[in-house]
Amino acid sequence: MTNPKPERTLPVAALLITAAGMLDAFTYVGYGGVFANAMTGNIVLLVVRVAKQDYAAILPFLAPILSYLSGVAVAHILKERPLFGRLRSPARTFLALEIVFLILVAFLPRSIPDMLVVTGIALVAAMQATAFTRIGEFAYTSVTTSANLRHFATGLLDWLVFRKNRESRRQAVFFLTLCAGFISGALAGAEATTYFGHGAVWLPAALLAAALVLCLPWNVPMRGLFNGEPVKKTDS
Repeated sequence: MTNPKPERTLPVAALLITAAGMLDAFTYVGYGGVFANAMTGNIVLLVVRVAKQDYAAILPFLAPILSYLSGVAVAHILKERPLFGRLRSPARTFLALEIVFLILVAFLPRSIPDMLVVTGIALVAAMQATAFTRIGEFAYTSVTTSANLRHFATGLLDWLVFRKNRESRRQAVFFLTLCAGFISGALAGAEATTYFGHGAVWLPAALLAAALVLCLPWNVPMRGLFNGEPVKKTDS
C-alpha cells in the first residue's frame, strides 16, 4: 500500500469529524435549534414545519441548506479549475477558510442574527467536506456520521463473520474512531455551548487548526501514522 497524503490520514479525519460534531451541537444549542453540518436533520425539521403549515419558521432551516449547496458547488468548481493553477491545495485552503470564519464568529457580538452564523458555518463546512473525502482507500464524510456508521457496521461484520481479513479490521477500526469522534464532539460542543455560550466556538476552531497543521506539506511523518510504515521524504 502506498502512503497517503497527510490530509487522507486517520488523525486528520478524526479531528475534522470531532469538530463537526462540536459545530452541530454549537449551532443547535446556541443558534435556534438548527444544524451547521447535518443537513438531513435540517431537511426533516423544515418538512415538519411545512406539514404543520408553519411557513414563517421555514427560513432558518432552508437558509443553511442552500448555503451548504453553494459551498459544495464552489468547492467543486475550484477543485476542477483551481484558479488556473494558483490554488495549490484546495483542501488546505478550504480548511483554512473554515478556521478563519470560526475565529470571526468568536469575535462577533452575540447579538448577530443566528441565521448569519449558521449559514456561514454551513458554507465553509460544505467546502471542507467536499475536499476531505478519503482516509487512504476508504471514502468517508468529514461533517456527518450516518455513512460512517454504515461503513463501521459493514466492516465489523466482514471482519468478524465473512472475510475476517486485515482490511475489514482496518475499516471497522477507522470508522469506529470517526463515529466515536463525532459523538464525543457533539457532547463536548453541547456542554461547552451551555456553559460558555458564544465562546464555545473556539473548541472546534482549535481542532480544525490542529488538522490544518497535520496537513501541511512538510508534515510527511503523518503519513506513517496511517499504516505504521517508515516514510521516505518526498517533494510536496
